[in-house]
Amino acid sequence: MSKYSLVAISILIIIASCEEVVNIDLNSANPAFVVEGKMYKDSTCLVRLTQTTSYFSLEEPQCIEDASIIINDGTSHQELSYTGNGFYIGDSVIGTEGKNYEIEIVHDGIIYEGISYMPQKTNLISVSYTKSQSQSILNPNAETVFTITCEFSDNPDADNFYLVRFISDGAMAEDSYYLLTEEKTNDGIINNTNNIISFSESIFYEGGEIDVQVFSIDKSVYNYFLQLNDILFWKRRVMPPTPYNPISNITNGALGYFAAWAFDSRRIILE
Repeated sequence: MSKYSLVAISILIIIASCEEVVNIDLNSANPAFVVEGKMYKDSTCLVRLTQTTSYFSLEEPQCIEDASIIINDGTSHQELSYTGNGFYIGDSVIGTEGKNYEIEIVHDGIIYEGISYMPQKTNLISVSYTKSQSQSILNPNAETVFTITCEFSDNPDADNFYLVRFISDGAMAEDSYYLLTEEKTNDGIINNTNNIISFSESIFYEGGEIDVQVFSIDKSVYNYFLQLNDILFWKRRVMPPTPYNPISNITNGALGYFAAWAFDSRRIILE
């Protein structure tokens, strides 16, 4: 998860759930259990567990070092090993397309459970860009704007969900995840013809290498990041959304997510 996501999750303890009203003392909020669980195609499971601190605290989230985590793919299971800084990693259960993955986390006598399905990986067909320095209301200083267009395959016989991001030096070049289905996107322009999705988005960037990543995700992960985007970028909007916690796919009041996903990527040079 990016640093922006970590900041967003740290503030989630002060805002109301979309399902119920939560009254919290902002000066001394109780720590919230946060899960960042990822199962990549052809890789093992990686999970980070933390607890958020008080809203007004400048401290980093506290790492959880004494949890038990089990990953299960329906045919085999494994307990993850703690490696430090809140991270737990597996070594035998490997991410495979078309499988459901279940996670069980036990901490302080509480059991947290989640499930995520790994869809078939899409194939990136092409990536291109144009650039402009035109002055406008949205770009009063005539900064360089790159419009990145990527085309990738889509199976019309399935309900597919996608997450696109642009990565530079290990961090997102634009502070957003772009979420798509075959019919709509939360940003950019989408065109679906001949079972190919064409997605375009303009970003402010100084130039250099960019990794374009297109993730195939399940509906629960799509919904989580769609809501997370609202929280991450509310300051950019004239009318901020009503604050709420993104609905996690992990039980027992945990914040965060568990995602089994596959992605394709290409690197381009913006110049």
